[in-house]
Amino acid sequence: MHRALFKILVVLGLGLGLTFTATPLAGASAPTADRAVAVAAQATPDCSAKEAALAKARANYGSRVSTAKKVRNALAKAERAEKRAKTRKAKLARHAKVVKARKRLKSERVKVQAAKSAVAVYQASLTSCRNSGTPTGPTASPIQTLCDAGVPQPICDILGSLVPGGSTASPLALLCASAPQAQPLCDLISTGTAPGPDDLLDVIDTVLGALGLDGLLDDLLDGLGLGSVLDPNDLLDLLDLLGGLLP
Repeated sequence: MHRALFKILVVLGLGLGLTFTATPLAGASAPTADRAVAVAAQATPDCSAKEAALAKARANYGSRVSTAKKVRNALAKAERAEKRAKTRKAKLARHAKVVKARKRLKSERVKVQAAKSAVAVYQASLTSCRNSGTPTGPTASPIQTLCDAGVPQPICDILGSLVPGGSTASPLALLCASAPQAQPLCDLISTGTAPGPDDLLDVIDTVLGALGLDGLLDDLLDGLGLGSVLDPNDLLDLLDLLGGLLP
């Protein structure tokens, strides 16, 4: 049954069009803290452009407010001058200045509101950028729990690539949805009863044959570099753990 489970994982990777990438053995000794720091660094978004845009928008808003204040003061001065006018001609001339100042103040107030709205837009954009690096939920492959329990990290790096995007969805469900060649295996699993080891191996051999990969398993361990990481007993223990991740 161990060999059958391992074949299921292989078929999954091939059916989804993924490739196996062997991780150097030296990676097994990398401290967990270093890995966490590297992941955090990659997840930190670069929001410098949005920060600069927000700063520019705020500066423009401040400038518009200052201009509007000057225009408002000019309007108040024009209104006072209009009241002091003695002749009809002087009153008409000063009233024209008041009308002009009022129009300009109205225009400046519109510009102030536009600048204020721009600040709100750029602030929201910056906030969204900063939050984009915040994890929204568990994204790591469930296989990683094996290495957290002591299995060498290269194994989880390789087997974790079998589930795209670190999804926690059923590997066989992903396979059945993505690989028509795996239909015999999907039909067997969908019966709801555990198939016998011989039946399961026959079906998986059929699926691998449909993929043109009949002899793949013979070279798989060496090709992945797992032979230098696991001895036979370790491999059996790993397959026992992987069995708990499968339907």
